[in-house]
Amino acid sequence: MIYAKIKDAEERERLKEALVTTKDKRMYSRLLIISLSSEGYQVKRLSEMFNVCKATIRTYIKSYSEGGLKGLAPIKQPGRPVKIGHWTKGDWDKVLEQTPSGYEKLSSRSRVWTLDLLRKYVKQYHGIDVCISSIHDSLKKTGRRTGRSKLRVGSPDPEYIAKRQHTKGVQNLP
Repeated sequence: MIYAKIKDAEERERLKEALVTTKDKRMYSRLLIISLSSEGYQVKRLSEMFNVCKATIRTYIKSYSEGGLKGLAPIKQPGRPVKIGHWTKGDWDKVLEQTPSGYEKLSSRSRVWTLDLLRKYVKQYHGIDVCISSIHDSLKKTGRRTGRSKLRVGSPDPEYIAKRQHTKGVQNLP
């Protein structure tokens, strides 16, 4: 039988505190597995409780034995680096504050942004070729709406906003 061995009371306190403070659900389950293993739960029982294979439980116990709490931390999986995933809400606001027809290279007469137009914008103005789902994911990550867009009424007249407010004020008169 293999069990996690906690060296002393101080280590047990660190484990309990890590269980309370962690926000990563994978790390939480790993910490809980170590905690229960140290209390005498067998690998087979832990495997059934957490619905993971026995080899994974043994790997967690071995990682904890060799590296402590740091040894349990999930390793970032390698993958292709994101192209526009680092764009902030401010970056998107700068693009979206102007209609697509305002960007000459897009050669579009549209006044409403679509994901495809945003993809073309990123390709033309930043030289980054991305798919529509990357645009969607980046917008969602920054809290922007990606559903049906609202029609924005605009005018090249610099006094348009003042005139529009005046018209609304007149309409509300008794």
